[in-house]
Amino acid sequence: MRLLPVAVSLFLSACTASRVAVPPPAGEEVTVFVPGYRGSFLATADGEHERAWVSVGDVLTRGERSLALPFPGQRATPGFGPLEADGPVTRFTVLPWVARYDVYKRFLEFGRERLPGFVVFDYDWRQDNRVTANRLCALLDSLAEARGGRVKVNLVAHSMGGLITLHCLRYGTGDDTGEPTWAGARHVKRVVFLGTPFRGAPGMFDDFTLGTPVGRNRSLLSPEALFTFASAFQLLPMESDFFVDASGQPVTFDAYRPGAWVDGGWGVFQDAAVRELPAYRQWLERMLEARSQLARSLSEHDEPPPPFRTLAVVGVGHPLIKSFRLIDGKPTFEDPVLADGDGSVLTARAMPPGPLHVDRLETQADHVGMMGDEEVQEAVARFVTGD
Repeated sequence: MRLLPVAVSLFLSACTASRVAVPPPAGEEVTVFVPGYRGSFLATADGEHERAWVSVGDVLTRGERSLALPFPGQRATPGFGPLEADGPVTRFTVLPWVARYDVYKRFLEFGRERLPGFVVFDYDWRQDNRVTANRLCALLDSLAEARGGRVKVNLVAHSMGGLITLHCLRYGTGDDTGEPTWAGARHVKRVVFLGTPFRGAPGMFDDFTLGTPVGRNRSLLSPEALFTFASAFQLLPMESDFFVDASGQPVTFDAYRPGAWVDGGWGVFQDAAVRELPAYRQWLERMLEARSQLARSLSEHDEPPPPFRTLAVVGVGHPLIKSFRLIDGKPTFEDPVLADGDGSVLTARAMPPGPLHVDRLETQADHVGMMGDEEVQEAVARFVTGD
């Protein structure tokens, strides 16, 4: 049924996106919250401040514009232009009886009331996680400088924010090609990782071909858009270990060979016209290398343990994709193998690499729900404020 223009106007006017006011931190102890993939609003940086990720109106339409980042030789793609982070995604309601998306609102309210010196680090989650990690480390340095070096920092990171946090802690703002030195951990007291895919998320693999629907919208996170995000590639598993044969037995298959994407018609390469454009293969090679570099930098190293304590919150009870089947030498998205997790991150891939000594907390809450779960929040508060 097609809504009349007046009805559409009333419908959209009932959509709301809430904010949570967080005062500037006071005192010598601060707690920095690092949200995950798609966890910060994005708005245009041209002075108009148009919300690109995500407006409630976008959720209700199939859309035309995508969040794709530009690269040389790219096809003309309707977009928004340069974007900047515009605070953490909280909750937005598309009429109470239609849909309410609660992401970080309850956690931000909890952090403001219960965690010392609560600060939110928001960022453009499309970018290379190593670049974002440098920005996070720069924030930690500025917090320390403002307090004459007398600062205790707690870090609370959700989902992909945990990858950013670990990279910052290991390498600081320096080069990550050598052995990690915990250069970013000078002032860090405690670290909490919630639902972090330390060994990657196989479920991202099919998103590159199918896209990620957002309500009715299929343009914002289309295959063309995801193809331009270094972060999306960096969420793929560290190793190409997520394929099985028809009977479910593991098989060897290199999913990170550029030719496998082009010849197999994965992602944007399902379009024959794209396969003829050299710029797309060049960009793919760049993105796969960014994925490989981050995976190496976050892998287990023979290094001294860090100076901080660590808590990992791991979700269970919500099965998700563990492996894809390889049929006649090609991956298929039909009938994938499932395993336990939080609905987005597999339980077996959610623990930090050594030599971190980690307290583990399991929760039945799902990937987003754990952020508003009272038991999880209480455990985080006890861990952060404990001696």
